[in-house]
Amino acid sequence: MTRMRWLNSRIGTDPNFIIPPFTPVEYSGNLLSVLGRKVRLGRMGLPDQIDSYFNPEMTGLVNKPNHILSQPIAFNVTVGGQLESWASTAFKPITESKSRMSWRVKNESKKFELLISGAMEYEGMLDYQIRLVAKNNVFIENIEVPIYMLSDAATYILGLGHKGQKTPDKVNWKWDVKNHQEGVWLGGINKGIQYVLRDENYIRPLNTNFYQNQPLVLPKSWENDGNGGISIETNKDHVLVRNYSGSRSMLAGDTLHFNIKFLITPFKLLNTKDHFQTRFVHKYVPVDTVIAWGGTVVNIHHANEINPYINYPFFNLGKQTDYIQEAHRKNVKVKLYNTIRELTYKTHEIFAMRSLGFEIFNDGEGGGHSWLQEHLRDHYHSAWHAWSVDDAAILNKGTSRWTNYYVEGLNWLAKNQEIDGLYLDDIAFSRETVKRIVSILYKHRPEVVIDLHSANQFNPRDGFINSTMLYMEHFPFISRLWFGEYFEYEKDKDYWFTEVSGLPFGLMGEMLQGGGHPYRGMLYGMTTRMYGKYDVRPIWKLMDDFGIENSEMKGYWLDNSPVKTNHENIIATSYLKSDRMLIALASWSEQDEKVNLDMDWKQIGFKSNRLFSPKVDTLQAYQEFNLKEPITVPKNMGLFLLLEKK
Repeated sequence: MTRMRWLNSRIGTDPNFIIPPFTPVEYSGNLLSVLGRKVRLGRMGLPDQIDSYFNPEMTGLVNKPNHILSQPIAFNVTVGGQLESWASTAFKPITESKSRMSWRVKNESKKFELLISGAMEYEGMLDYQIRLVAKNNVFIENIEVPIYMLSDAATYILGLGHKGQKTPDKVNWKWDVKNHQEGVWLGGINKGIQYVLRDENYIRPLNTNFYQNQPLVLPKSWENDGNGGISIETNKDHVLVRNYSGSRSMLAGDTLHFNIKFLITPFKLLNTKDHFQTRFVHKYVPVDTVIAWGGTVVNIHHANEINPYINYPFFNLGKQTDYIQEAHRKNVKVKLYNTIRELTYKTHEIFAMRSLGFEIFNDGEGGGHSWLQEHLRDHYHSAWHAWSVDDAAILNKGTSRWTNYYVEGLNWLAKNQEIDGLYLDDIAFSRETVKRIVSILYKHRPEVVIDLHSANQFNPRDGFINSTMLYMEHFPFISRLWFGEYFEYEKDKDYWFTEVSGLPFGLMGEMLQGGGHPYRGMLYGMTTRMYGKYDVRPIWKLMDDFGIENSEMKGYWLDNSPVKTNHENIIATSYLKSDRMLIALASWSEQDEKVNLDMDWKQIGFKSNRLFSPKVDTLQAYQEFNLKEPITVPKNMGLFLLLEKK
């Protein structure tokens, strides 16, 4: 019970602690700078321009800015058919800490005060608290924040009820509490923005099967009794996004809060070498088995000997220590399943926390495991049940003081058990909590691995939100993705690129549902993991024989991709070395196709007359090909090809 004091901990909140690879926020002139991105502020305190410096390969930074906006962002209020004209006070951003700069601008018109408070944090989050105050009674025809984006910065869309795809010509979206939708991501390969629209009453909704139990509190300012919405219109050289609230009346002194939170993507560079050298085994097996399988990281789920009870990894600590120490001696990293959303009934402090009413645990209809019904009786929400270890859980809150306990617990585990990171099974807590998690882990461990798994949230229970859209605010602080159950791997390449791969955000990942698709996955550098009945070793062997960690990944989305095909449904990504190239071909065709490869020999850098498919157990046989003749690609599958220097 001594750990109850953890509920009031503030560990991990040092504002001057910045995790790698990020750098402090810098300000010069009217430019704010973070890793790979800059924001030029206008006189009202809003962005005049947002620039990306990531190269198209996402592996380096360039000197020339790559613009995102085609016009400055404005805050428009229309009264009597006329836009309000604003006079703005001078301002200069203040350095609050290494991780955050803020500014405040007072804008005035004849009818309103517009108070804009902005802040930028080190990973690329741009947070605006905007207050509109009426000086007199007034009828307003519209309040709108238009965002003009260059076309190549808005190639793809996520959100507003759209699965990952190319941005449609027109979108007309309205607020609906049944849908967990409050904003959108629009982006290209190496530049984009996500934003969400909120007000002062925002409360984080529940997610992962429970959204409808605690949905969005719709922002009165933006939603405006059904008058507000978002429209998107694609033009020749730009995409116009109108965030509008429609007509309303305000009395003198009335205040409306039009808060906007932006994320500028991508967040960080891809490290393909590290990605391909890191191999996950997602099951509790002996350390020597992990090594024999080729794994370098083992995820210890719950419901096993050394992590028996869900989200409370403080049982069998001696065996847990022995396992982790053995793994470290043999150069294997160990990560635990430990998150917030559900909590085992074996928790020592369960009755003490129940005494706090509904601060820690969610209210509910009870039921479930017999122990819960006997001892808790009612007013709890029954959740996970693991029969193998007689474990049962109830829902707890990711916005309560339990987050303090959770972060202190991770601090203890990193310091005493030397865990190397976390396996997060969806995230039910805030961005601030994730920042605290990574801060304390990096204080104790030289390298931290945090992977995020998510089941596809685009369903009625979860309010039709894209998992990537939902969790994007956490992406800067995690290492890789594992998306996930119910993802639609049969969908097209744009869906894979935006919803599954993580690439437009500076992340890479693995596949889960049904073991994934080996050929489509490798277009994005993705394999499955060693888990359940799925065996990824044949693909790992192919990668090791080729030496993929020392290659350059040249994705099909690049203008200078060295290999293309003559069929729109057969896509190629290449992995290029000085004397060899691995080509991943993936098919979305319903029939076998004969395709020709268009080789850019200048990009390849060597000449060759030998092209063959290496043997990959359970996938493909060895076969030689003539570079001048078509190659047959099996329907809805693909081929791995090797091109070798003469």
